[in-house]
Amino acid sequence: MKSKAVLALLILLLFLLLSACSTRELNTFSLVTALGIDKDEAGYMVTYQVLNPKAVASKKSVNESTFVLYSEKGNDLGEIERRTTTQAARTLYFAHVRSIVIGEDVARDGLKEILDYLVRSYGFRSDYYFVVAKGVTANQILSTVTTIESVSGVKLFDSIENSKKLWAPVDSLKIFELVNDINAKGTNPVLAGVELYQKTEDMDSIKGLEKSRTGNLKLTDLGVFRDDKLIGWLNETEGRALFNIVGKTKRSVNFVDYDNNTHVSVDLTMNKTKIKVSLSDGKPVINVMFSFEMDISTMTGNVDFTDKENLDKLISLVNEKFTSISIKTLYKAQNELKTDIFGFGESIHRAFPKMWNELKDNWDTEFTKLQVNFLYDTKVRDMGLILKSIIKEEE
Repeated sequence: MKSKAVLALLILLLFLLLSACSTRELNTFSLVTALGIDKDEAGYMVTYQVLNPKAVASKKSVNESTFVLYSEKGNDLGEIERRTTTQAARTLYFAHVRSIVIGEDVARDGLKEILDYLVRSYGFRSDYYFVVAKGVTANQILSTVTTIESVSGVKLFDSIENSKKLWAPVDSLKIFELVNDINAKGTNPVLAGVELYQKTEDMDSIKGLEKSRTGNLKLTDLGVFRDDKLIGWLNETEGRALFNIVGKTKRSVNFVDYDNNTHVSVDLTMNKTKIKVSLSDGKPVINVMFSFEMDISTMTGNVDFTDKENLDKLISLVNEKFTSISIKTLYKAQNELKTDIFGFGESIHRAFPKMWNELKDNWDTEFTKLQVNFLYDTKVRDMGLILKSIIKEEE
């Protein structure tokens, strides 16, 4: 018993010593929350967004920024990282990076060198998101002092996490998802775009937080890639259609005009979208089966949706709207962008591997001729507490 007590005491002392050691080590690090990578004459300009621990921990009114920025230029990302030691008093620590913001011009040139650096570099985890700065530089995005969550790199991460649960057009990729999509023959990556809105003169200053309307960031169109290069953008409606097709949508909202007097909004809970491949005249055909449950959230007019005929018409209108935006997005991908962002090639690979071996080397061309059908399994779950509009129409 005595020896066990001594052993327990030694273990406790060891934990205390390790804890003290860890605390001292943390005091020698600067916690990086985001990286911004822009194009420069020297090659790259990299912006490191670093937490200001004094401001973050303060319980008093904010009188200084919760982050500081270090920017360096060069042709090699590893060299740029080390050059920041001429500015930063502490070693940069990358385990808490939440966002990598890529300048649009860098994205159009290609991401392979950046991804190689991030995968090989010691200290990075794999749970951060990539976003593309649209119409502004990555440095400007990370310079912006945002409300509520004042660290813009963290705000971008939280916005993506929250939006992809509730708002279909928004999602992005983490590093190994991005690498896999680039390496795959039968799909191509799509990344969230971010832009500035409500621009103000002091949006990069702590003074901006004193206003009710301050400069802010907004997740916007989706950047479409062929391999590792940005080639175009999908707008909000097209982004919604894309994520519906690939099964990333969890919940969304839509509306239809039932007739000239009746406007109906519906909340949609998406079940797993199924993509099946069939053959027609020896060629692959994609069949996308949408399965979702629908709640009527708001309506105008005086239509009684307890009547099966009226309800069937509403379901048909919702399905038709889904089909319309899906066809438009497919057309853009096949004819304008000429890139498979839906993973249809991967589906063909799984279903008919021998056929895929004949198609994969020329898939960008074959994709433009691919036939795609959209099918539906739509159920109405809830018609709301009130079955008719509360506003009576004049007789």
